Amino acid sequence: MESPRYSAQFRWIGVVLAILVVTSGVSTAQSAQSSQPDWADEAYGEFSGMVATYNESITQVDLGIAGDQLSNERVNLVVTGADGETATFSFRMDDQLRMTELDQGPRSDATLRMSTDRETFNETLTADNPAATFRDAVADGDIRFSGIGTGNAVKWTVINSVAGIARSLGLL
Repeated sequence: MESPRYSAQFRWIGVVLAILVVTSGVSTAQSAQSSQPDWADEAYGEFSGMVATYNESITQVDLGIAGDQLSNERVNLVVTGADGETATFSFRMDDQLRMTELDQGPRSDATLRMSTDRETFNETLTADNPAATFRDAVADGDIRFSGIGTGNAVKWTVINSVAGIARSLGLL
């Protein structure tokens, strides 16, 4: 059987569409990076500078109810400025709750979203013991967690509910 006359044209259209699909993923990643607010670059520099101090101090700090659950999470940290603009930084927590794989912008494989305001973020960055400041901000509800994916969403909803009850009873 003879193939249709226009099959070469369809192949070229397929190639062009494939190139558009591949390059659109690249531009999406680049636009996510460029959509960060003006203060994000400086904040990322301070954040990456603080990580070594945090990683040294985390072994002496009990993070309470959330501590064990943070192990090996892939995190998108969303920081909201006073003007409502958000910057996203990402990292992975290892099994000792140290931050690794720090990057500016979101992770595509994130399992956890941490949210906070810029004031709390800055207080943690400039603290003598950032791990203790992080723990206190979590206990005070200034840093919030939400799971990404069904299993993590359920897990963090339960943890957040228990923490909220403990806060209301003055246990945290």
